[in-house]
Amino acid sequence: MFDTQVARLTAKYPSEFTREQAALAVARAYGYRKLDMQSDTLSDPVSGLQFVKPYGEMLKLDPVHKLLDFMRMALNLSLSSNEDVRRGVPERNIVAAMMGFSNFDALLQYARSEPVDPNTTDRAMLAKFQNRYGYYAPIQYVLGRYIHEHCLIIQPDAFNAQRFVDQELTLNPLDNTKVVVLRDDPHGADWLSVMSKSTAAYTGKLDDTYGANASKAIGKRDALVSMVPANTYLLSELVKAHIEILCKDSQDGRALIIDSLKLDLDTSDLDAALALADENSIHVVVIVREPNAELWKRTGIHLIFGFDRDIHESYLEMDKYIGYSSPYVGFKRGKMQYLYQSEKSGPRFGAMDLIPDDPKTKSLLQRMKEALRV
Repeated sequence: MFDTQVARLTAKYPSEFTREQAALAVARAYGYRKLDMQSDTLSDPVSGLQFVKPYGEMLKLDPVHKLLDFMRMALNLSLSSNEDVRRGVPERNIVAAMMGFSNFDALLQYARSEPVDPNTTDRAMLAKFQNRYGYYAPIQYVLGRYIHEHCLIIQPDAFNAQRFVDQELTLNPLDNTKVVVLRDDPHGADWLSVMSKSTAAYTGKLDDTYGANASKAIGKRDALVSMVPANTYLLSELVKAHIEILCKDSQDGRALIIDSLKLDLDTSDLDAALALADENSIHVVVIVREPNAELWKRTGIHLIFGFDRDIHESYLEMDKYIGYSSPYVGFKRGKMQYLYQSEKSGPRFGAMDLIPDDPKTKSLLQRMKEALRV
C-alpha cells in the first residue's frame, strides 16, 4: 500500500513532488532509498535510520505505538540531509500527508483518539469519521444515511461494482432506512441471497404493476435488489417508480442505487429526476462503466474505481480528476483502490477490501447457478 501514500503525498503537494520524487520521500520515511512502484516494495536500506513497521502492520497497532512510528518516519526524513528528499516540505507535513491528514497536529490528534467505526448509525461517530478522513463513510455516500447529495461511481468492472454495493449492504445497519438497488443482471441478487437475510429480491418489468409487486417483495425488510429488463430507462421514471417504496419507514435515509442500467441522458430529464429525488430526500447513486460528464455535473459526490485507458476527454472538471487518479485507482493486491471527490472534500484517495467468497458461499452460488440453468 505504499502507492497509497505516494498518491496522498502528490495530492497534497503537487507542485513540490512528482510521483517519482514522492516515492523517494516515502521510501526514506521507512528508512530506505528506493521504492519500486510496480512491485510496491522497498529496497536499499539506509544505514543509521530508524526501523519503521510496514504500513499494513502499522495500521493494526494501537494509537500510542502508531504515534511512535510516525515520529520515527519524521526522524528518518530529517536525518537524510545529505540526500534530502523533502523538496522543501517539513518532514512532519510529509508524514501527515502520507497518512492522509492535513497536518501533523491532526495526525497526533488521531493517534491519541479512539478508533472510528464507519459501519454505524451513530451521527457523532460518522462525523468523527468524516473529520478524520475528509469524506463520508460508505453507509452515507452509498446507502444514503442522513444525506441525499447524489453520487456517481465510475467502475468498469461489473463484478467489483456489484460486490462493492453488496458488501456495504451486508456490513452496515439499515435501521430506519430504505435502499433499492436496480440491476439488469438476472443473477444480480445471487450473492446477497446467500450472505444477507435482510435484503429482498424481485424480478419484473417496470410497468403499472411494478410498484405493488416490488413493495410486496420487500415487505418489512430495508433493502431490495430489483432486477429489471435490459432496456434504456429515463432516470425520472426510475425515481418515480420507487418513491413510495423508499419513503416508507425511512426517516434516516433513502437510497436508489442504479447499478449500470442504460440511461437516457436527456439533460432536462436528469434535472427533473434529481429535483424529484431532492423533494423526497432520496439519495441517488448511479454506477457507470465509463465516465459520464452529464451525470458528473449533477452529482455532488464522485468515486473513481477505474476507467478505460483510451477514454476521450469530455468535461474538463471530470477529466482532471480522472487523470489525477490514474496512477492509483484499480483493483490491486486484493483491494479496490479509488479516488473520492466532492466540492467539500476535494480529491481523497482510499482503498477497501474485496471480501472473498468462502468455500461454502462459492458452493451455494454454484448450485444456484446450476439450478437456474436447468
